Amino acid sequence: METCKPVKSPNEKLTAEALAKRLELDVVDPHRISQYRSLTMRAAFLAQDRPDLSETVKCLARKMQGPTEADFGDLKRLARYLKGNMRMVQKFTPQKFSNVVSVHADSDFAGCLLTRKSTTGLVCYYGRHTLRHSSNLQSTVSLSSGESEYYALVKAVASGMATQELLRSWGINVNLQVYTDSAAALGTCNRLGLGKSRHIQTRYLWIQEKLAERSFELIKIDTKLNTADICTKALASEAAERHLKAMGFVKCSRCNEKVGELAGGFLILLPPEPSSLRFSDWAIGN
Repeated sequence: METCKPVKSPNEKLTAEALAKRLELDVVDPHRISQYRSLTMRAAFLAQDRPDLSETVKCLARKMQGPTEADFGDLKRLARYLKGNMRMVQKFTPQKFSNVVSVHADSDFAGCLLTRKSTTGLVCYYGRHTLRHSSNLQSTVSLSSGESEYYALVKAVASGMATQELLRSWGINVNLQVYTDSAAALGTCNRLGLGKSRHIQTRYLWIQEKLAERSFELIKIDTKLNTADICTKALASEAAERHLKAMGFVKCSRCNEKVGELAGGFLILLPPEPSSLRFSDWAIGN
């Protein structure tokens, strides 16, 4: 993959026709399965600090039990994306101690064409600084987009409260704010009980109790400003760049670019050539 042609996005949206063709393919031989798993976990290591990779790596990891040639094609596309975007820095601009932890929550309703399960995307902030992000497949099949957004909110509140308690153990008391772009999920949280959504398991209703106790604040956000969108599905490069910028991530155009030349504030970045990005090891064809 050392001479591969870079692409602008790490993945692309799968169509129903493409999925039907994939289901006809056989699993590759054991040696290549081992290779697929090794490279996927290298990508998973990078995705911990790369929001632009999180959803793609989630999809690749789901195929580790029995990858096909099509799955190797997805892995190659990720390698081509990394070829053109080897390094990314996270900018931490100076700020005073914040009293707010905020979590952006979003979901991609029935995004998996095979199982029809939805994906939950989360981005957690302390003040203006991004602490972490995640992309996870929901365990329950949702009957509507509002329901899938509600499940995403449940996970966001749980994640935010965990961060809140961690900071509290360090002597930092903060309030929790959770953002969603779904009016339906917002309505479900603000009422008590199931209403017409009686199929939802009662274990998901604790969020209503916590909201009534004012343990956190629930806020509506515009879809274009919801940075968790990058963790739920394949986005156009322009939208992905917008979310990355809002999260404080900056792409490096040159492999040895100096940190101080990028922007004001404090920057954290990876070494010039992490071992996971040595494309001589990604011998999976062009």
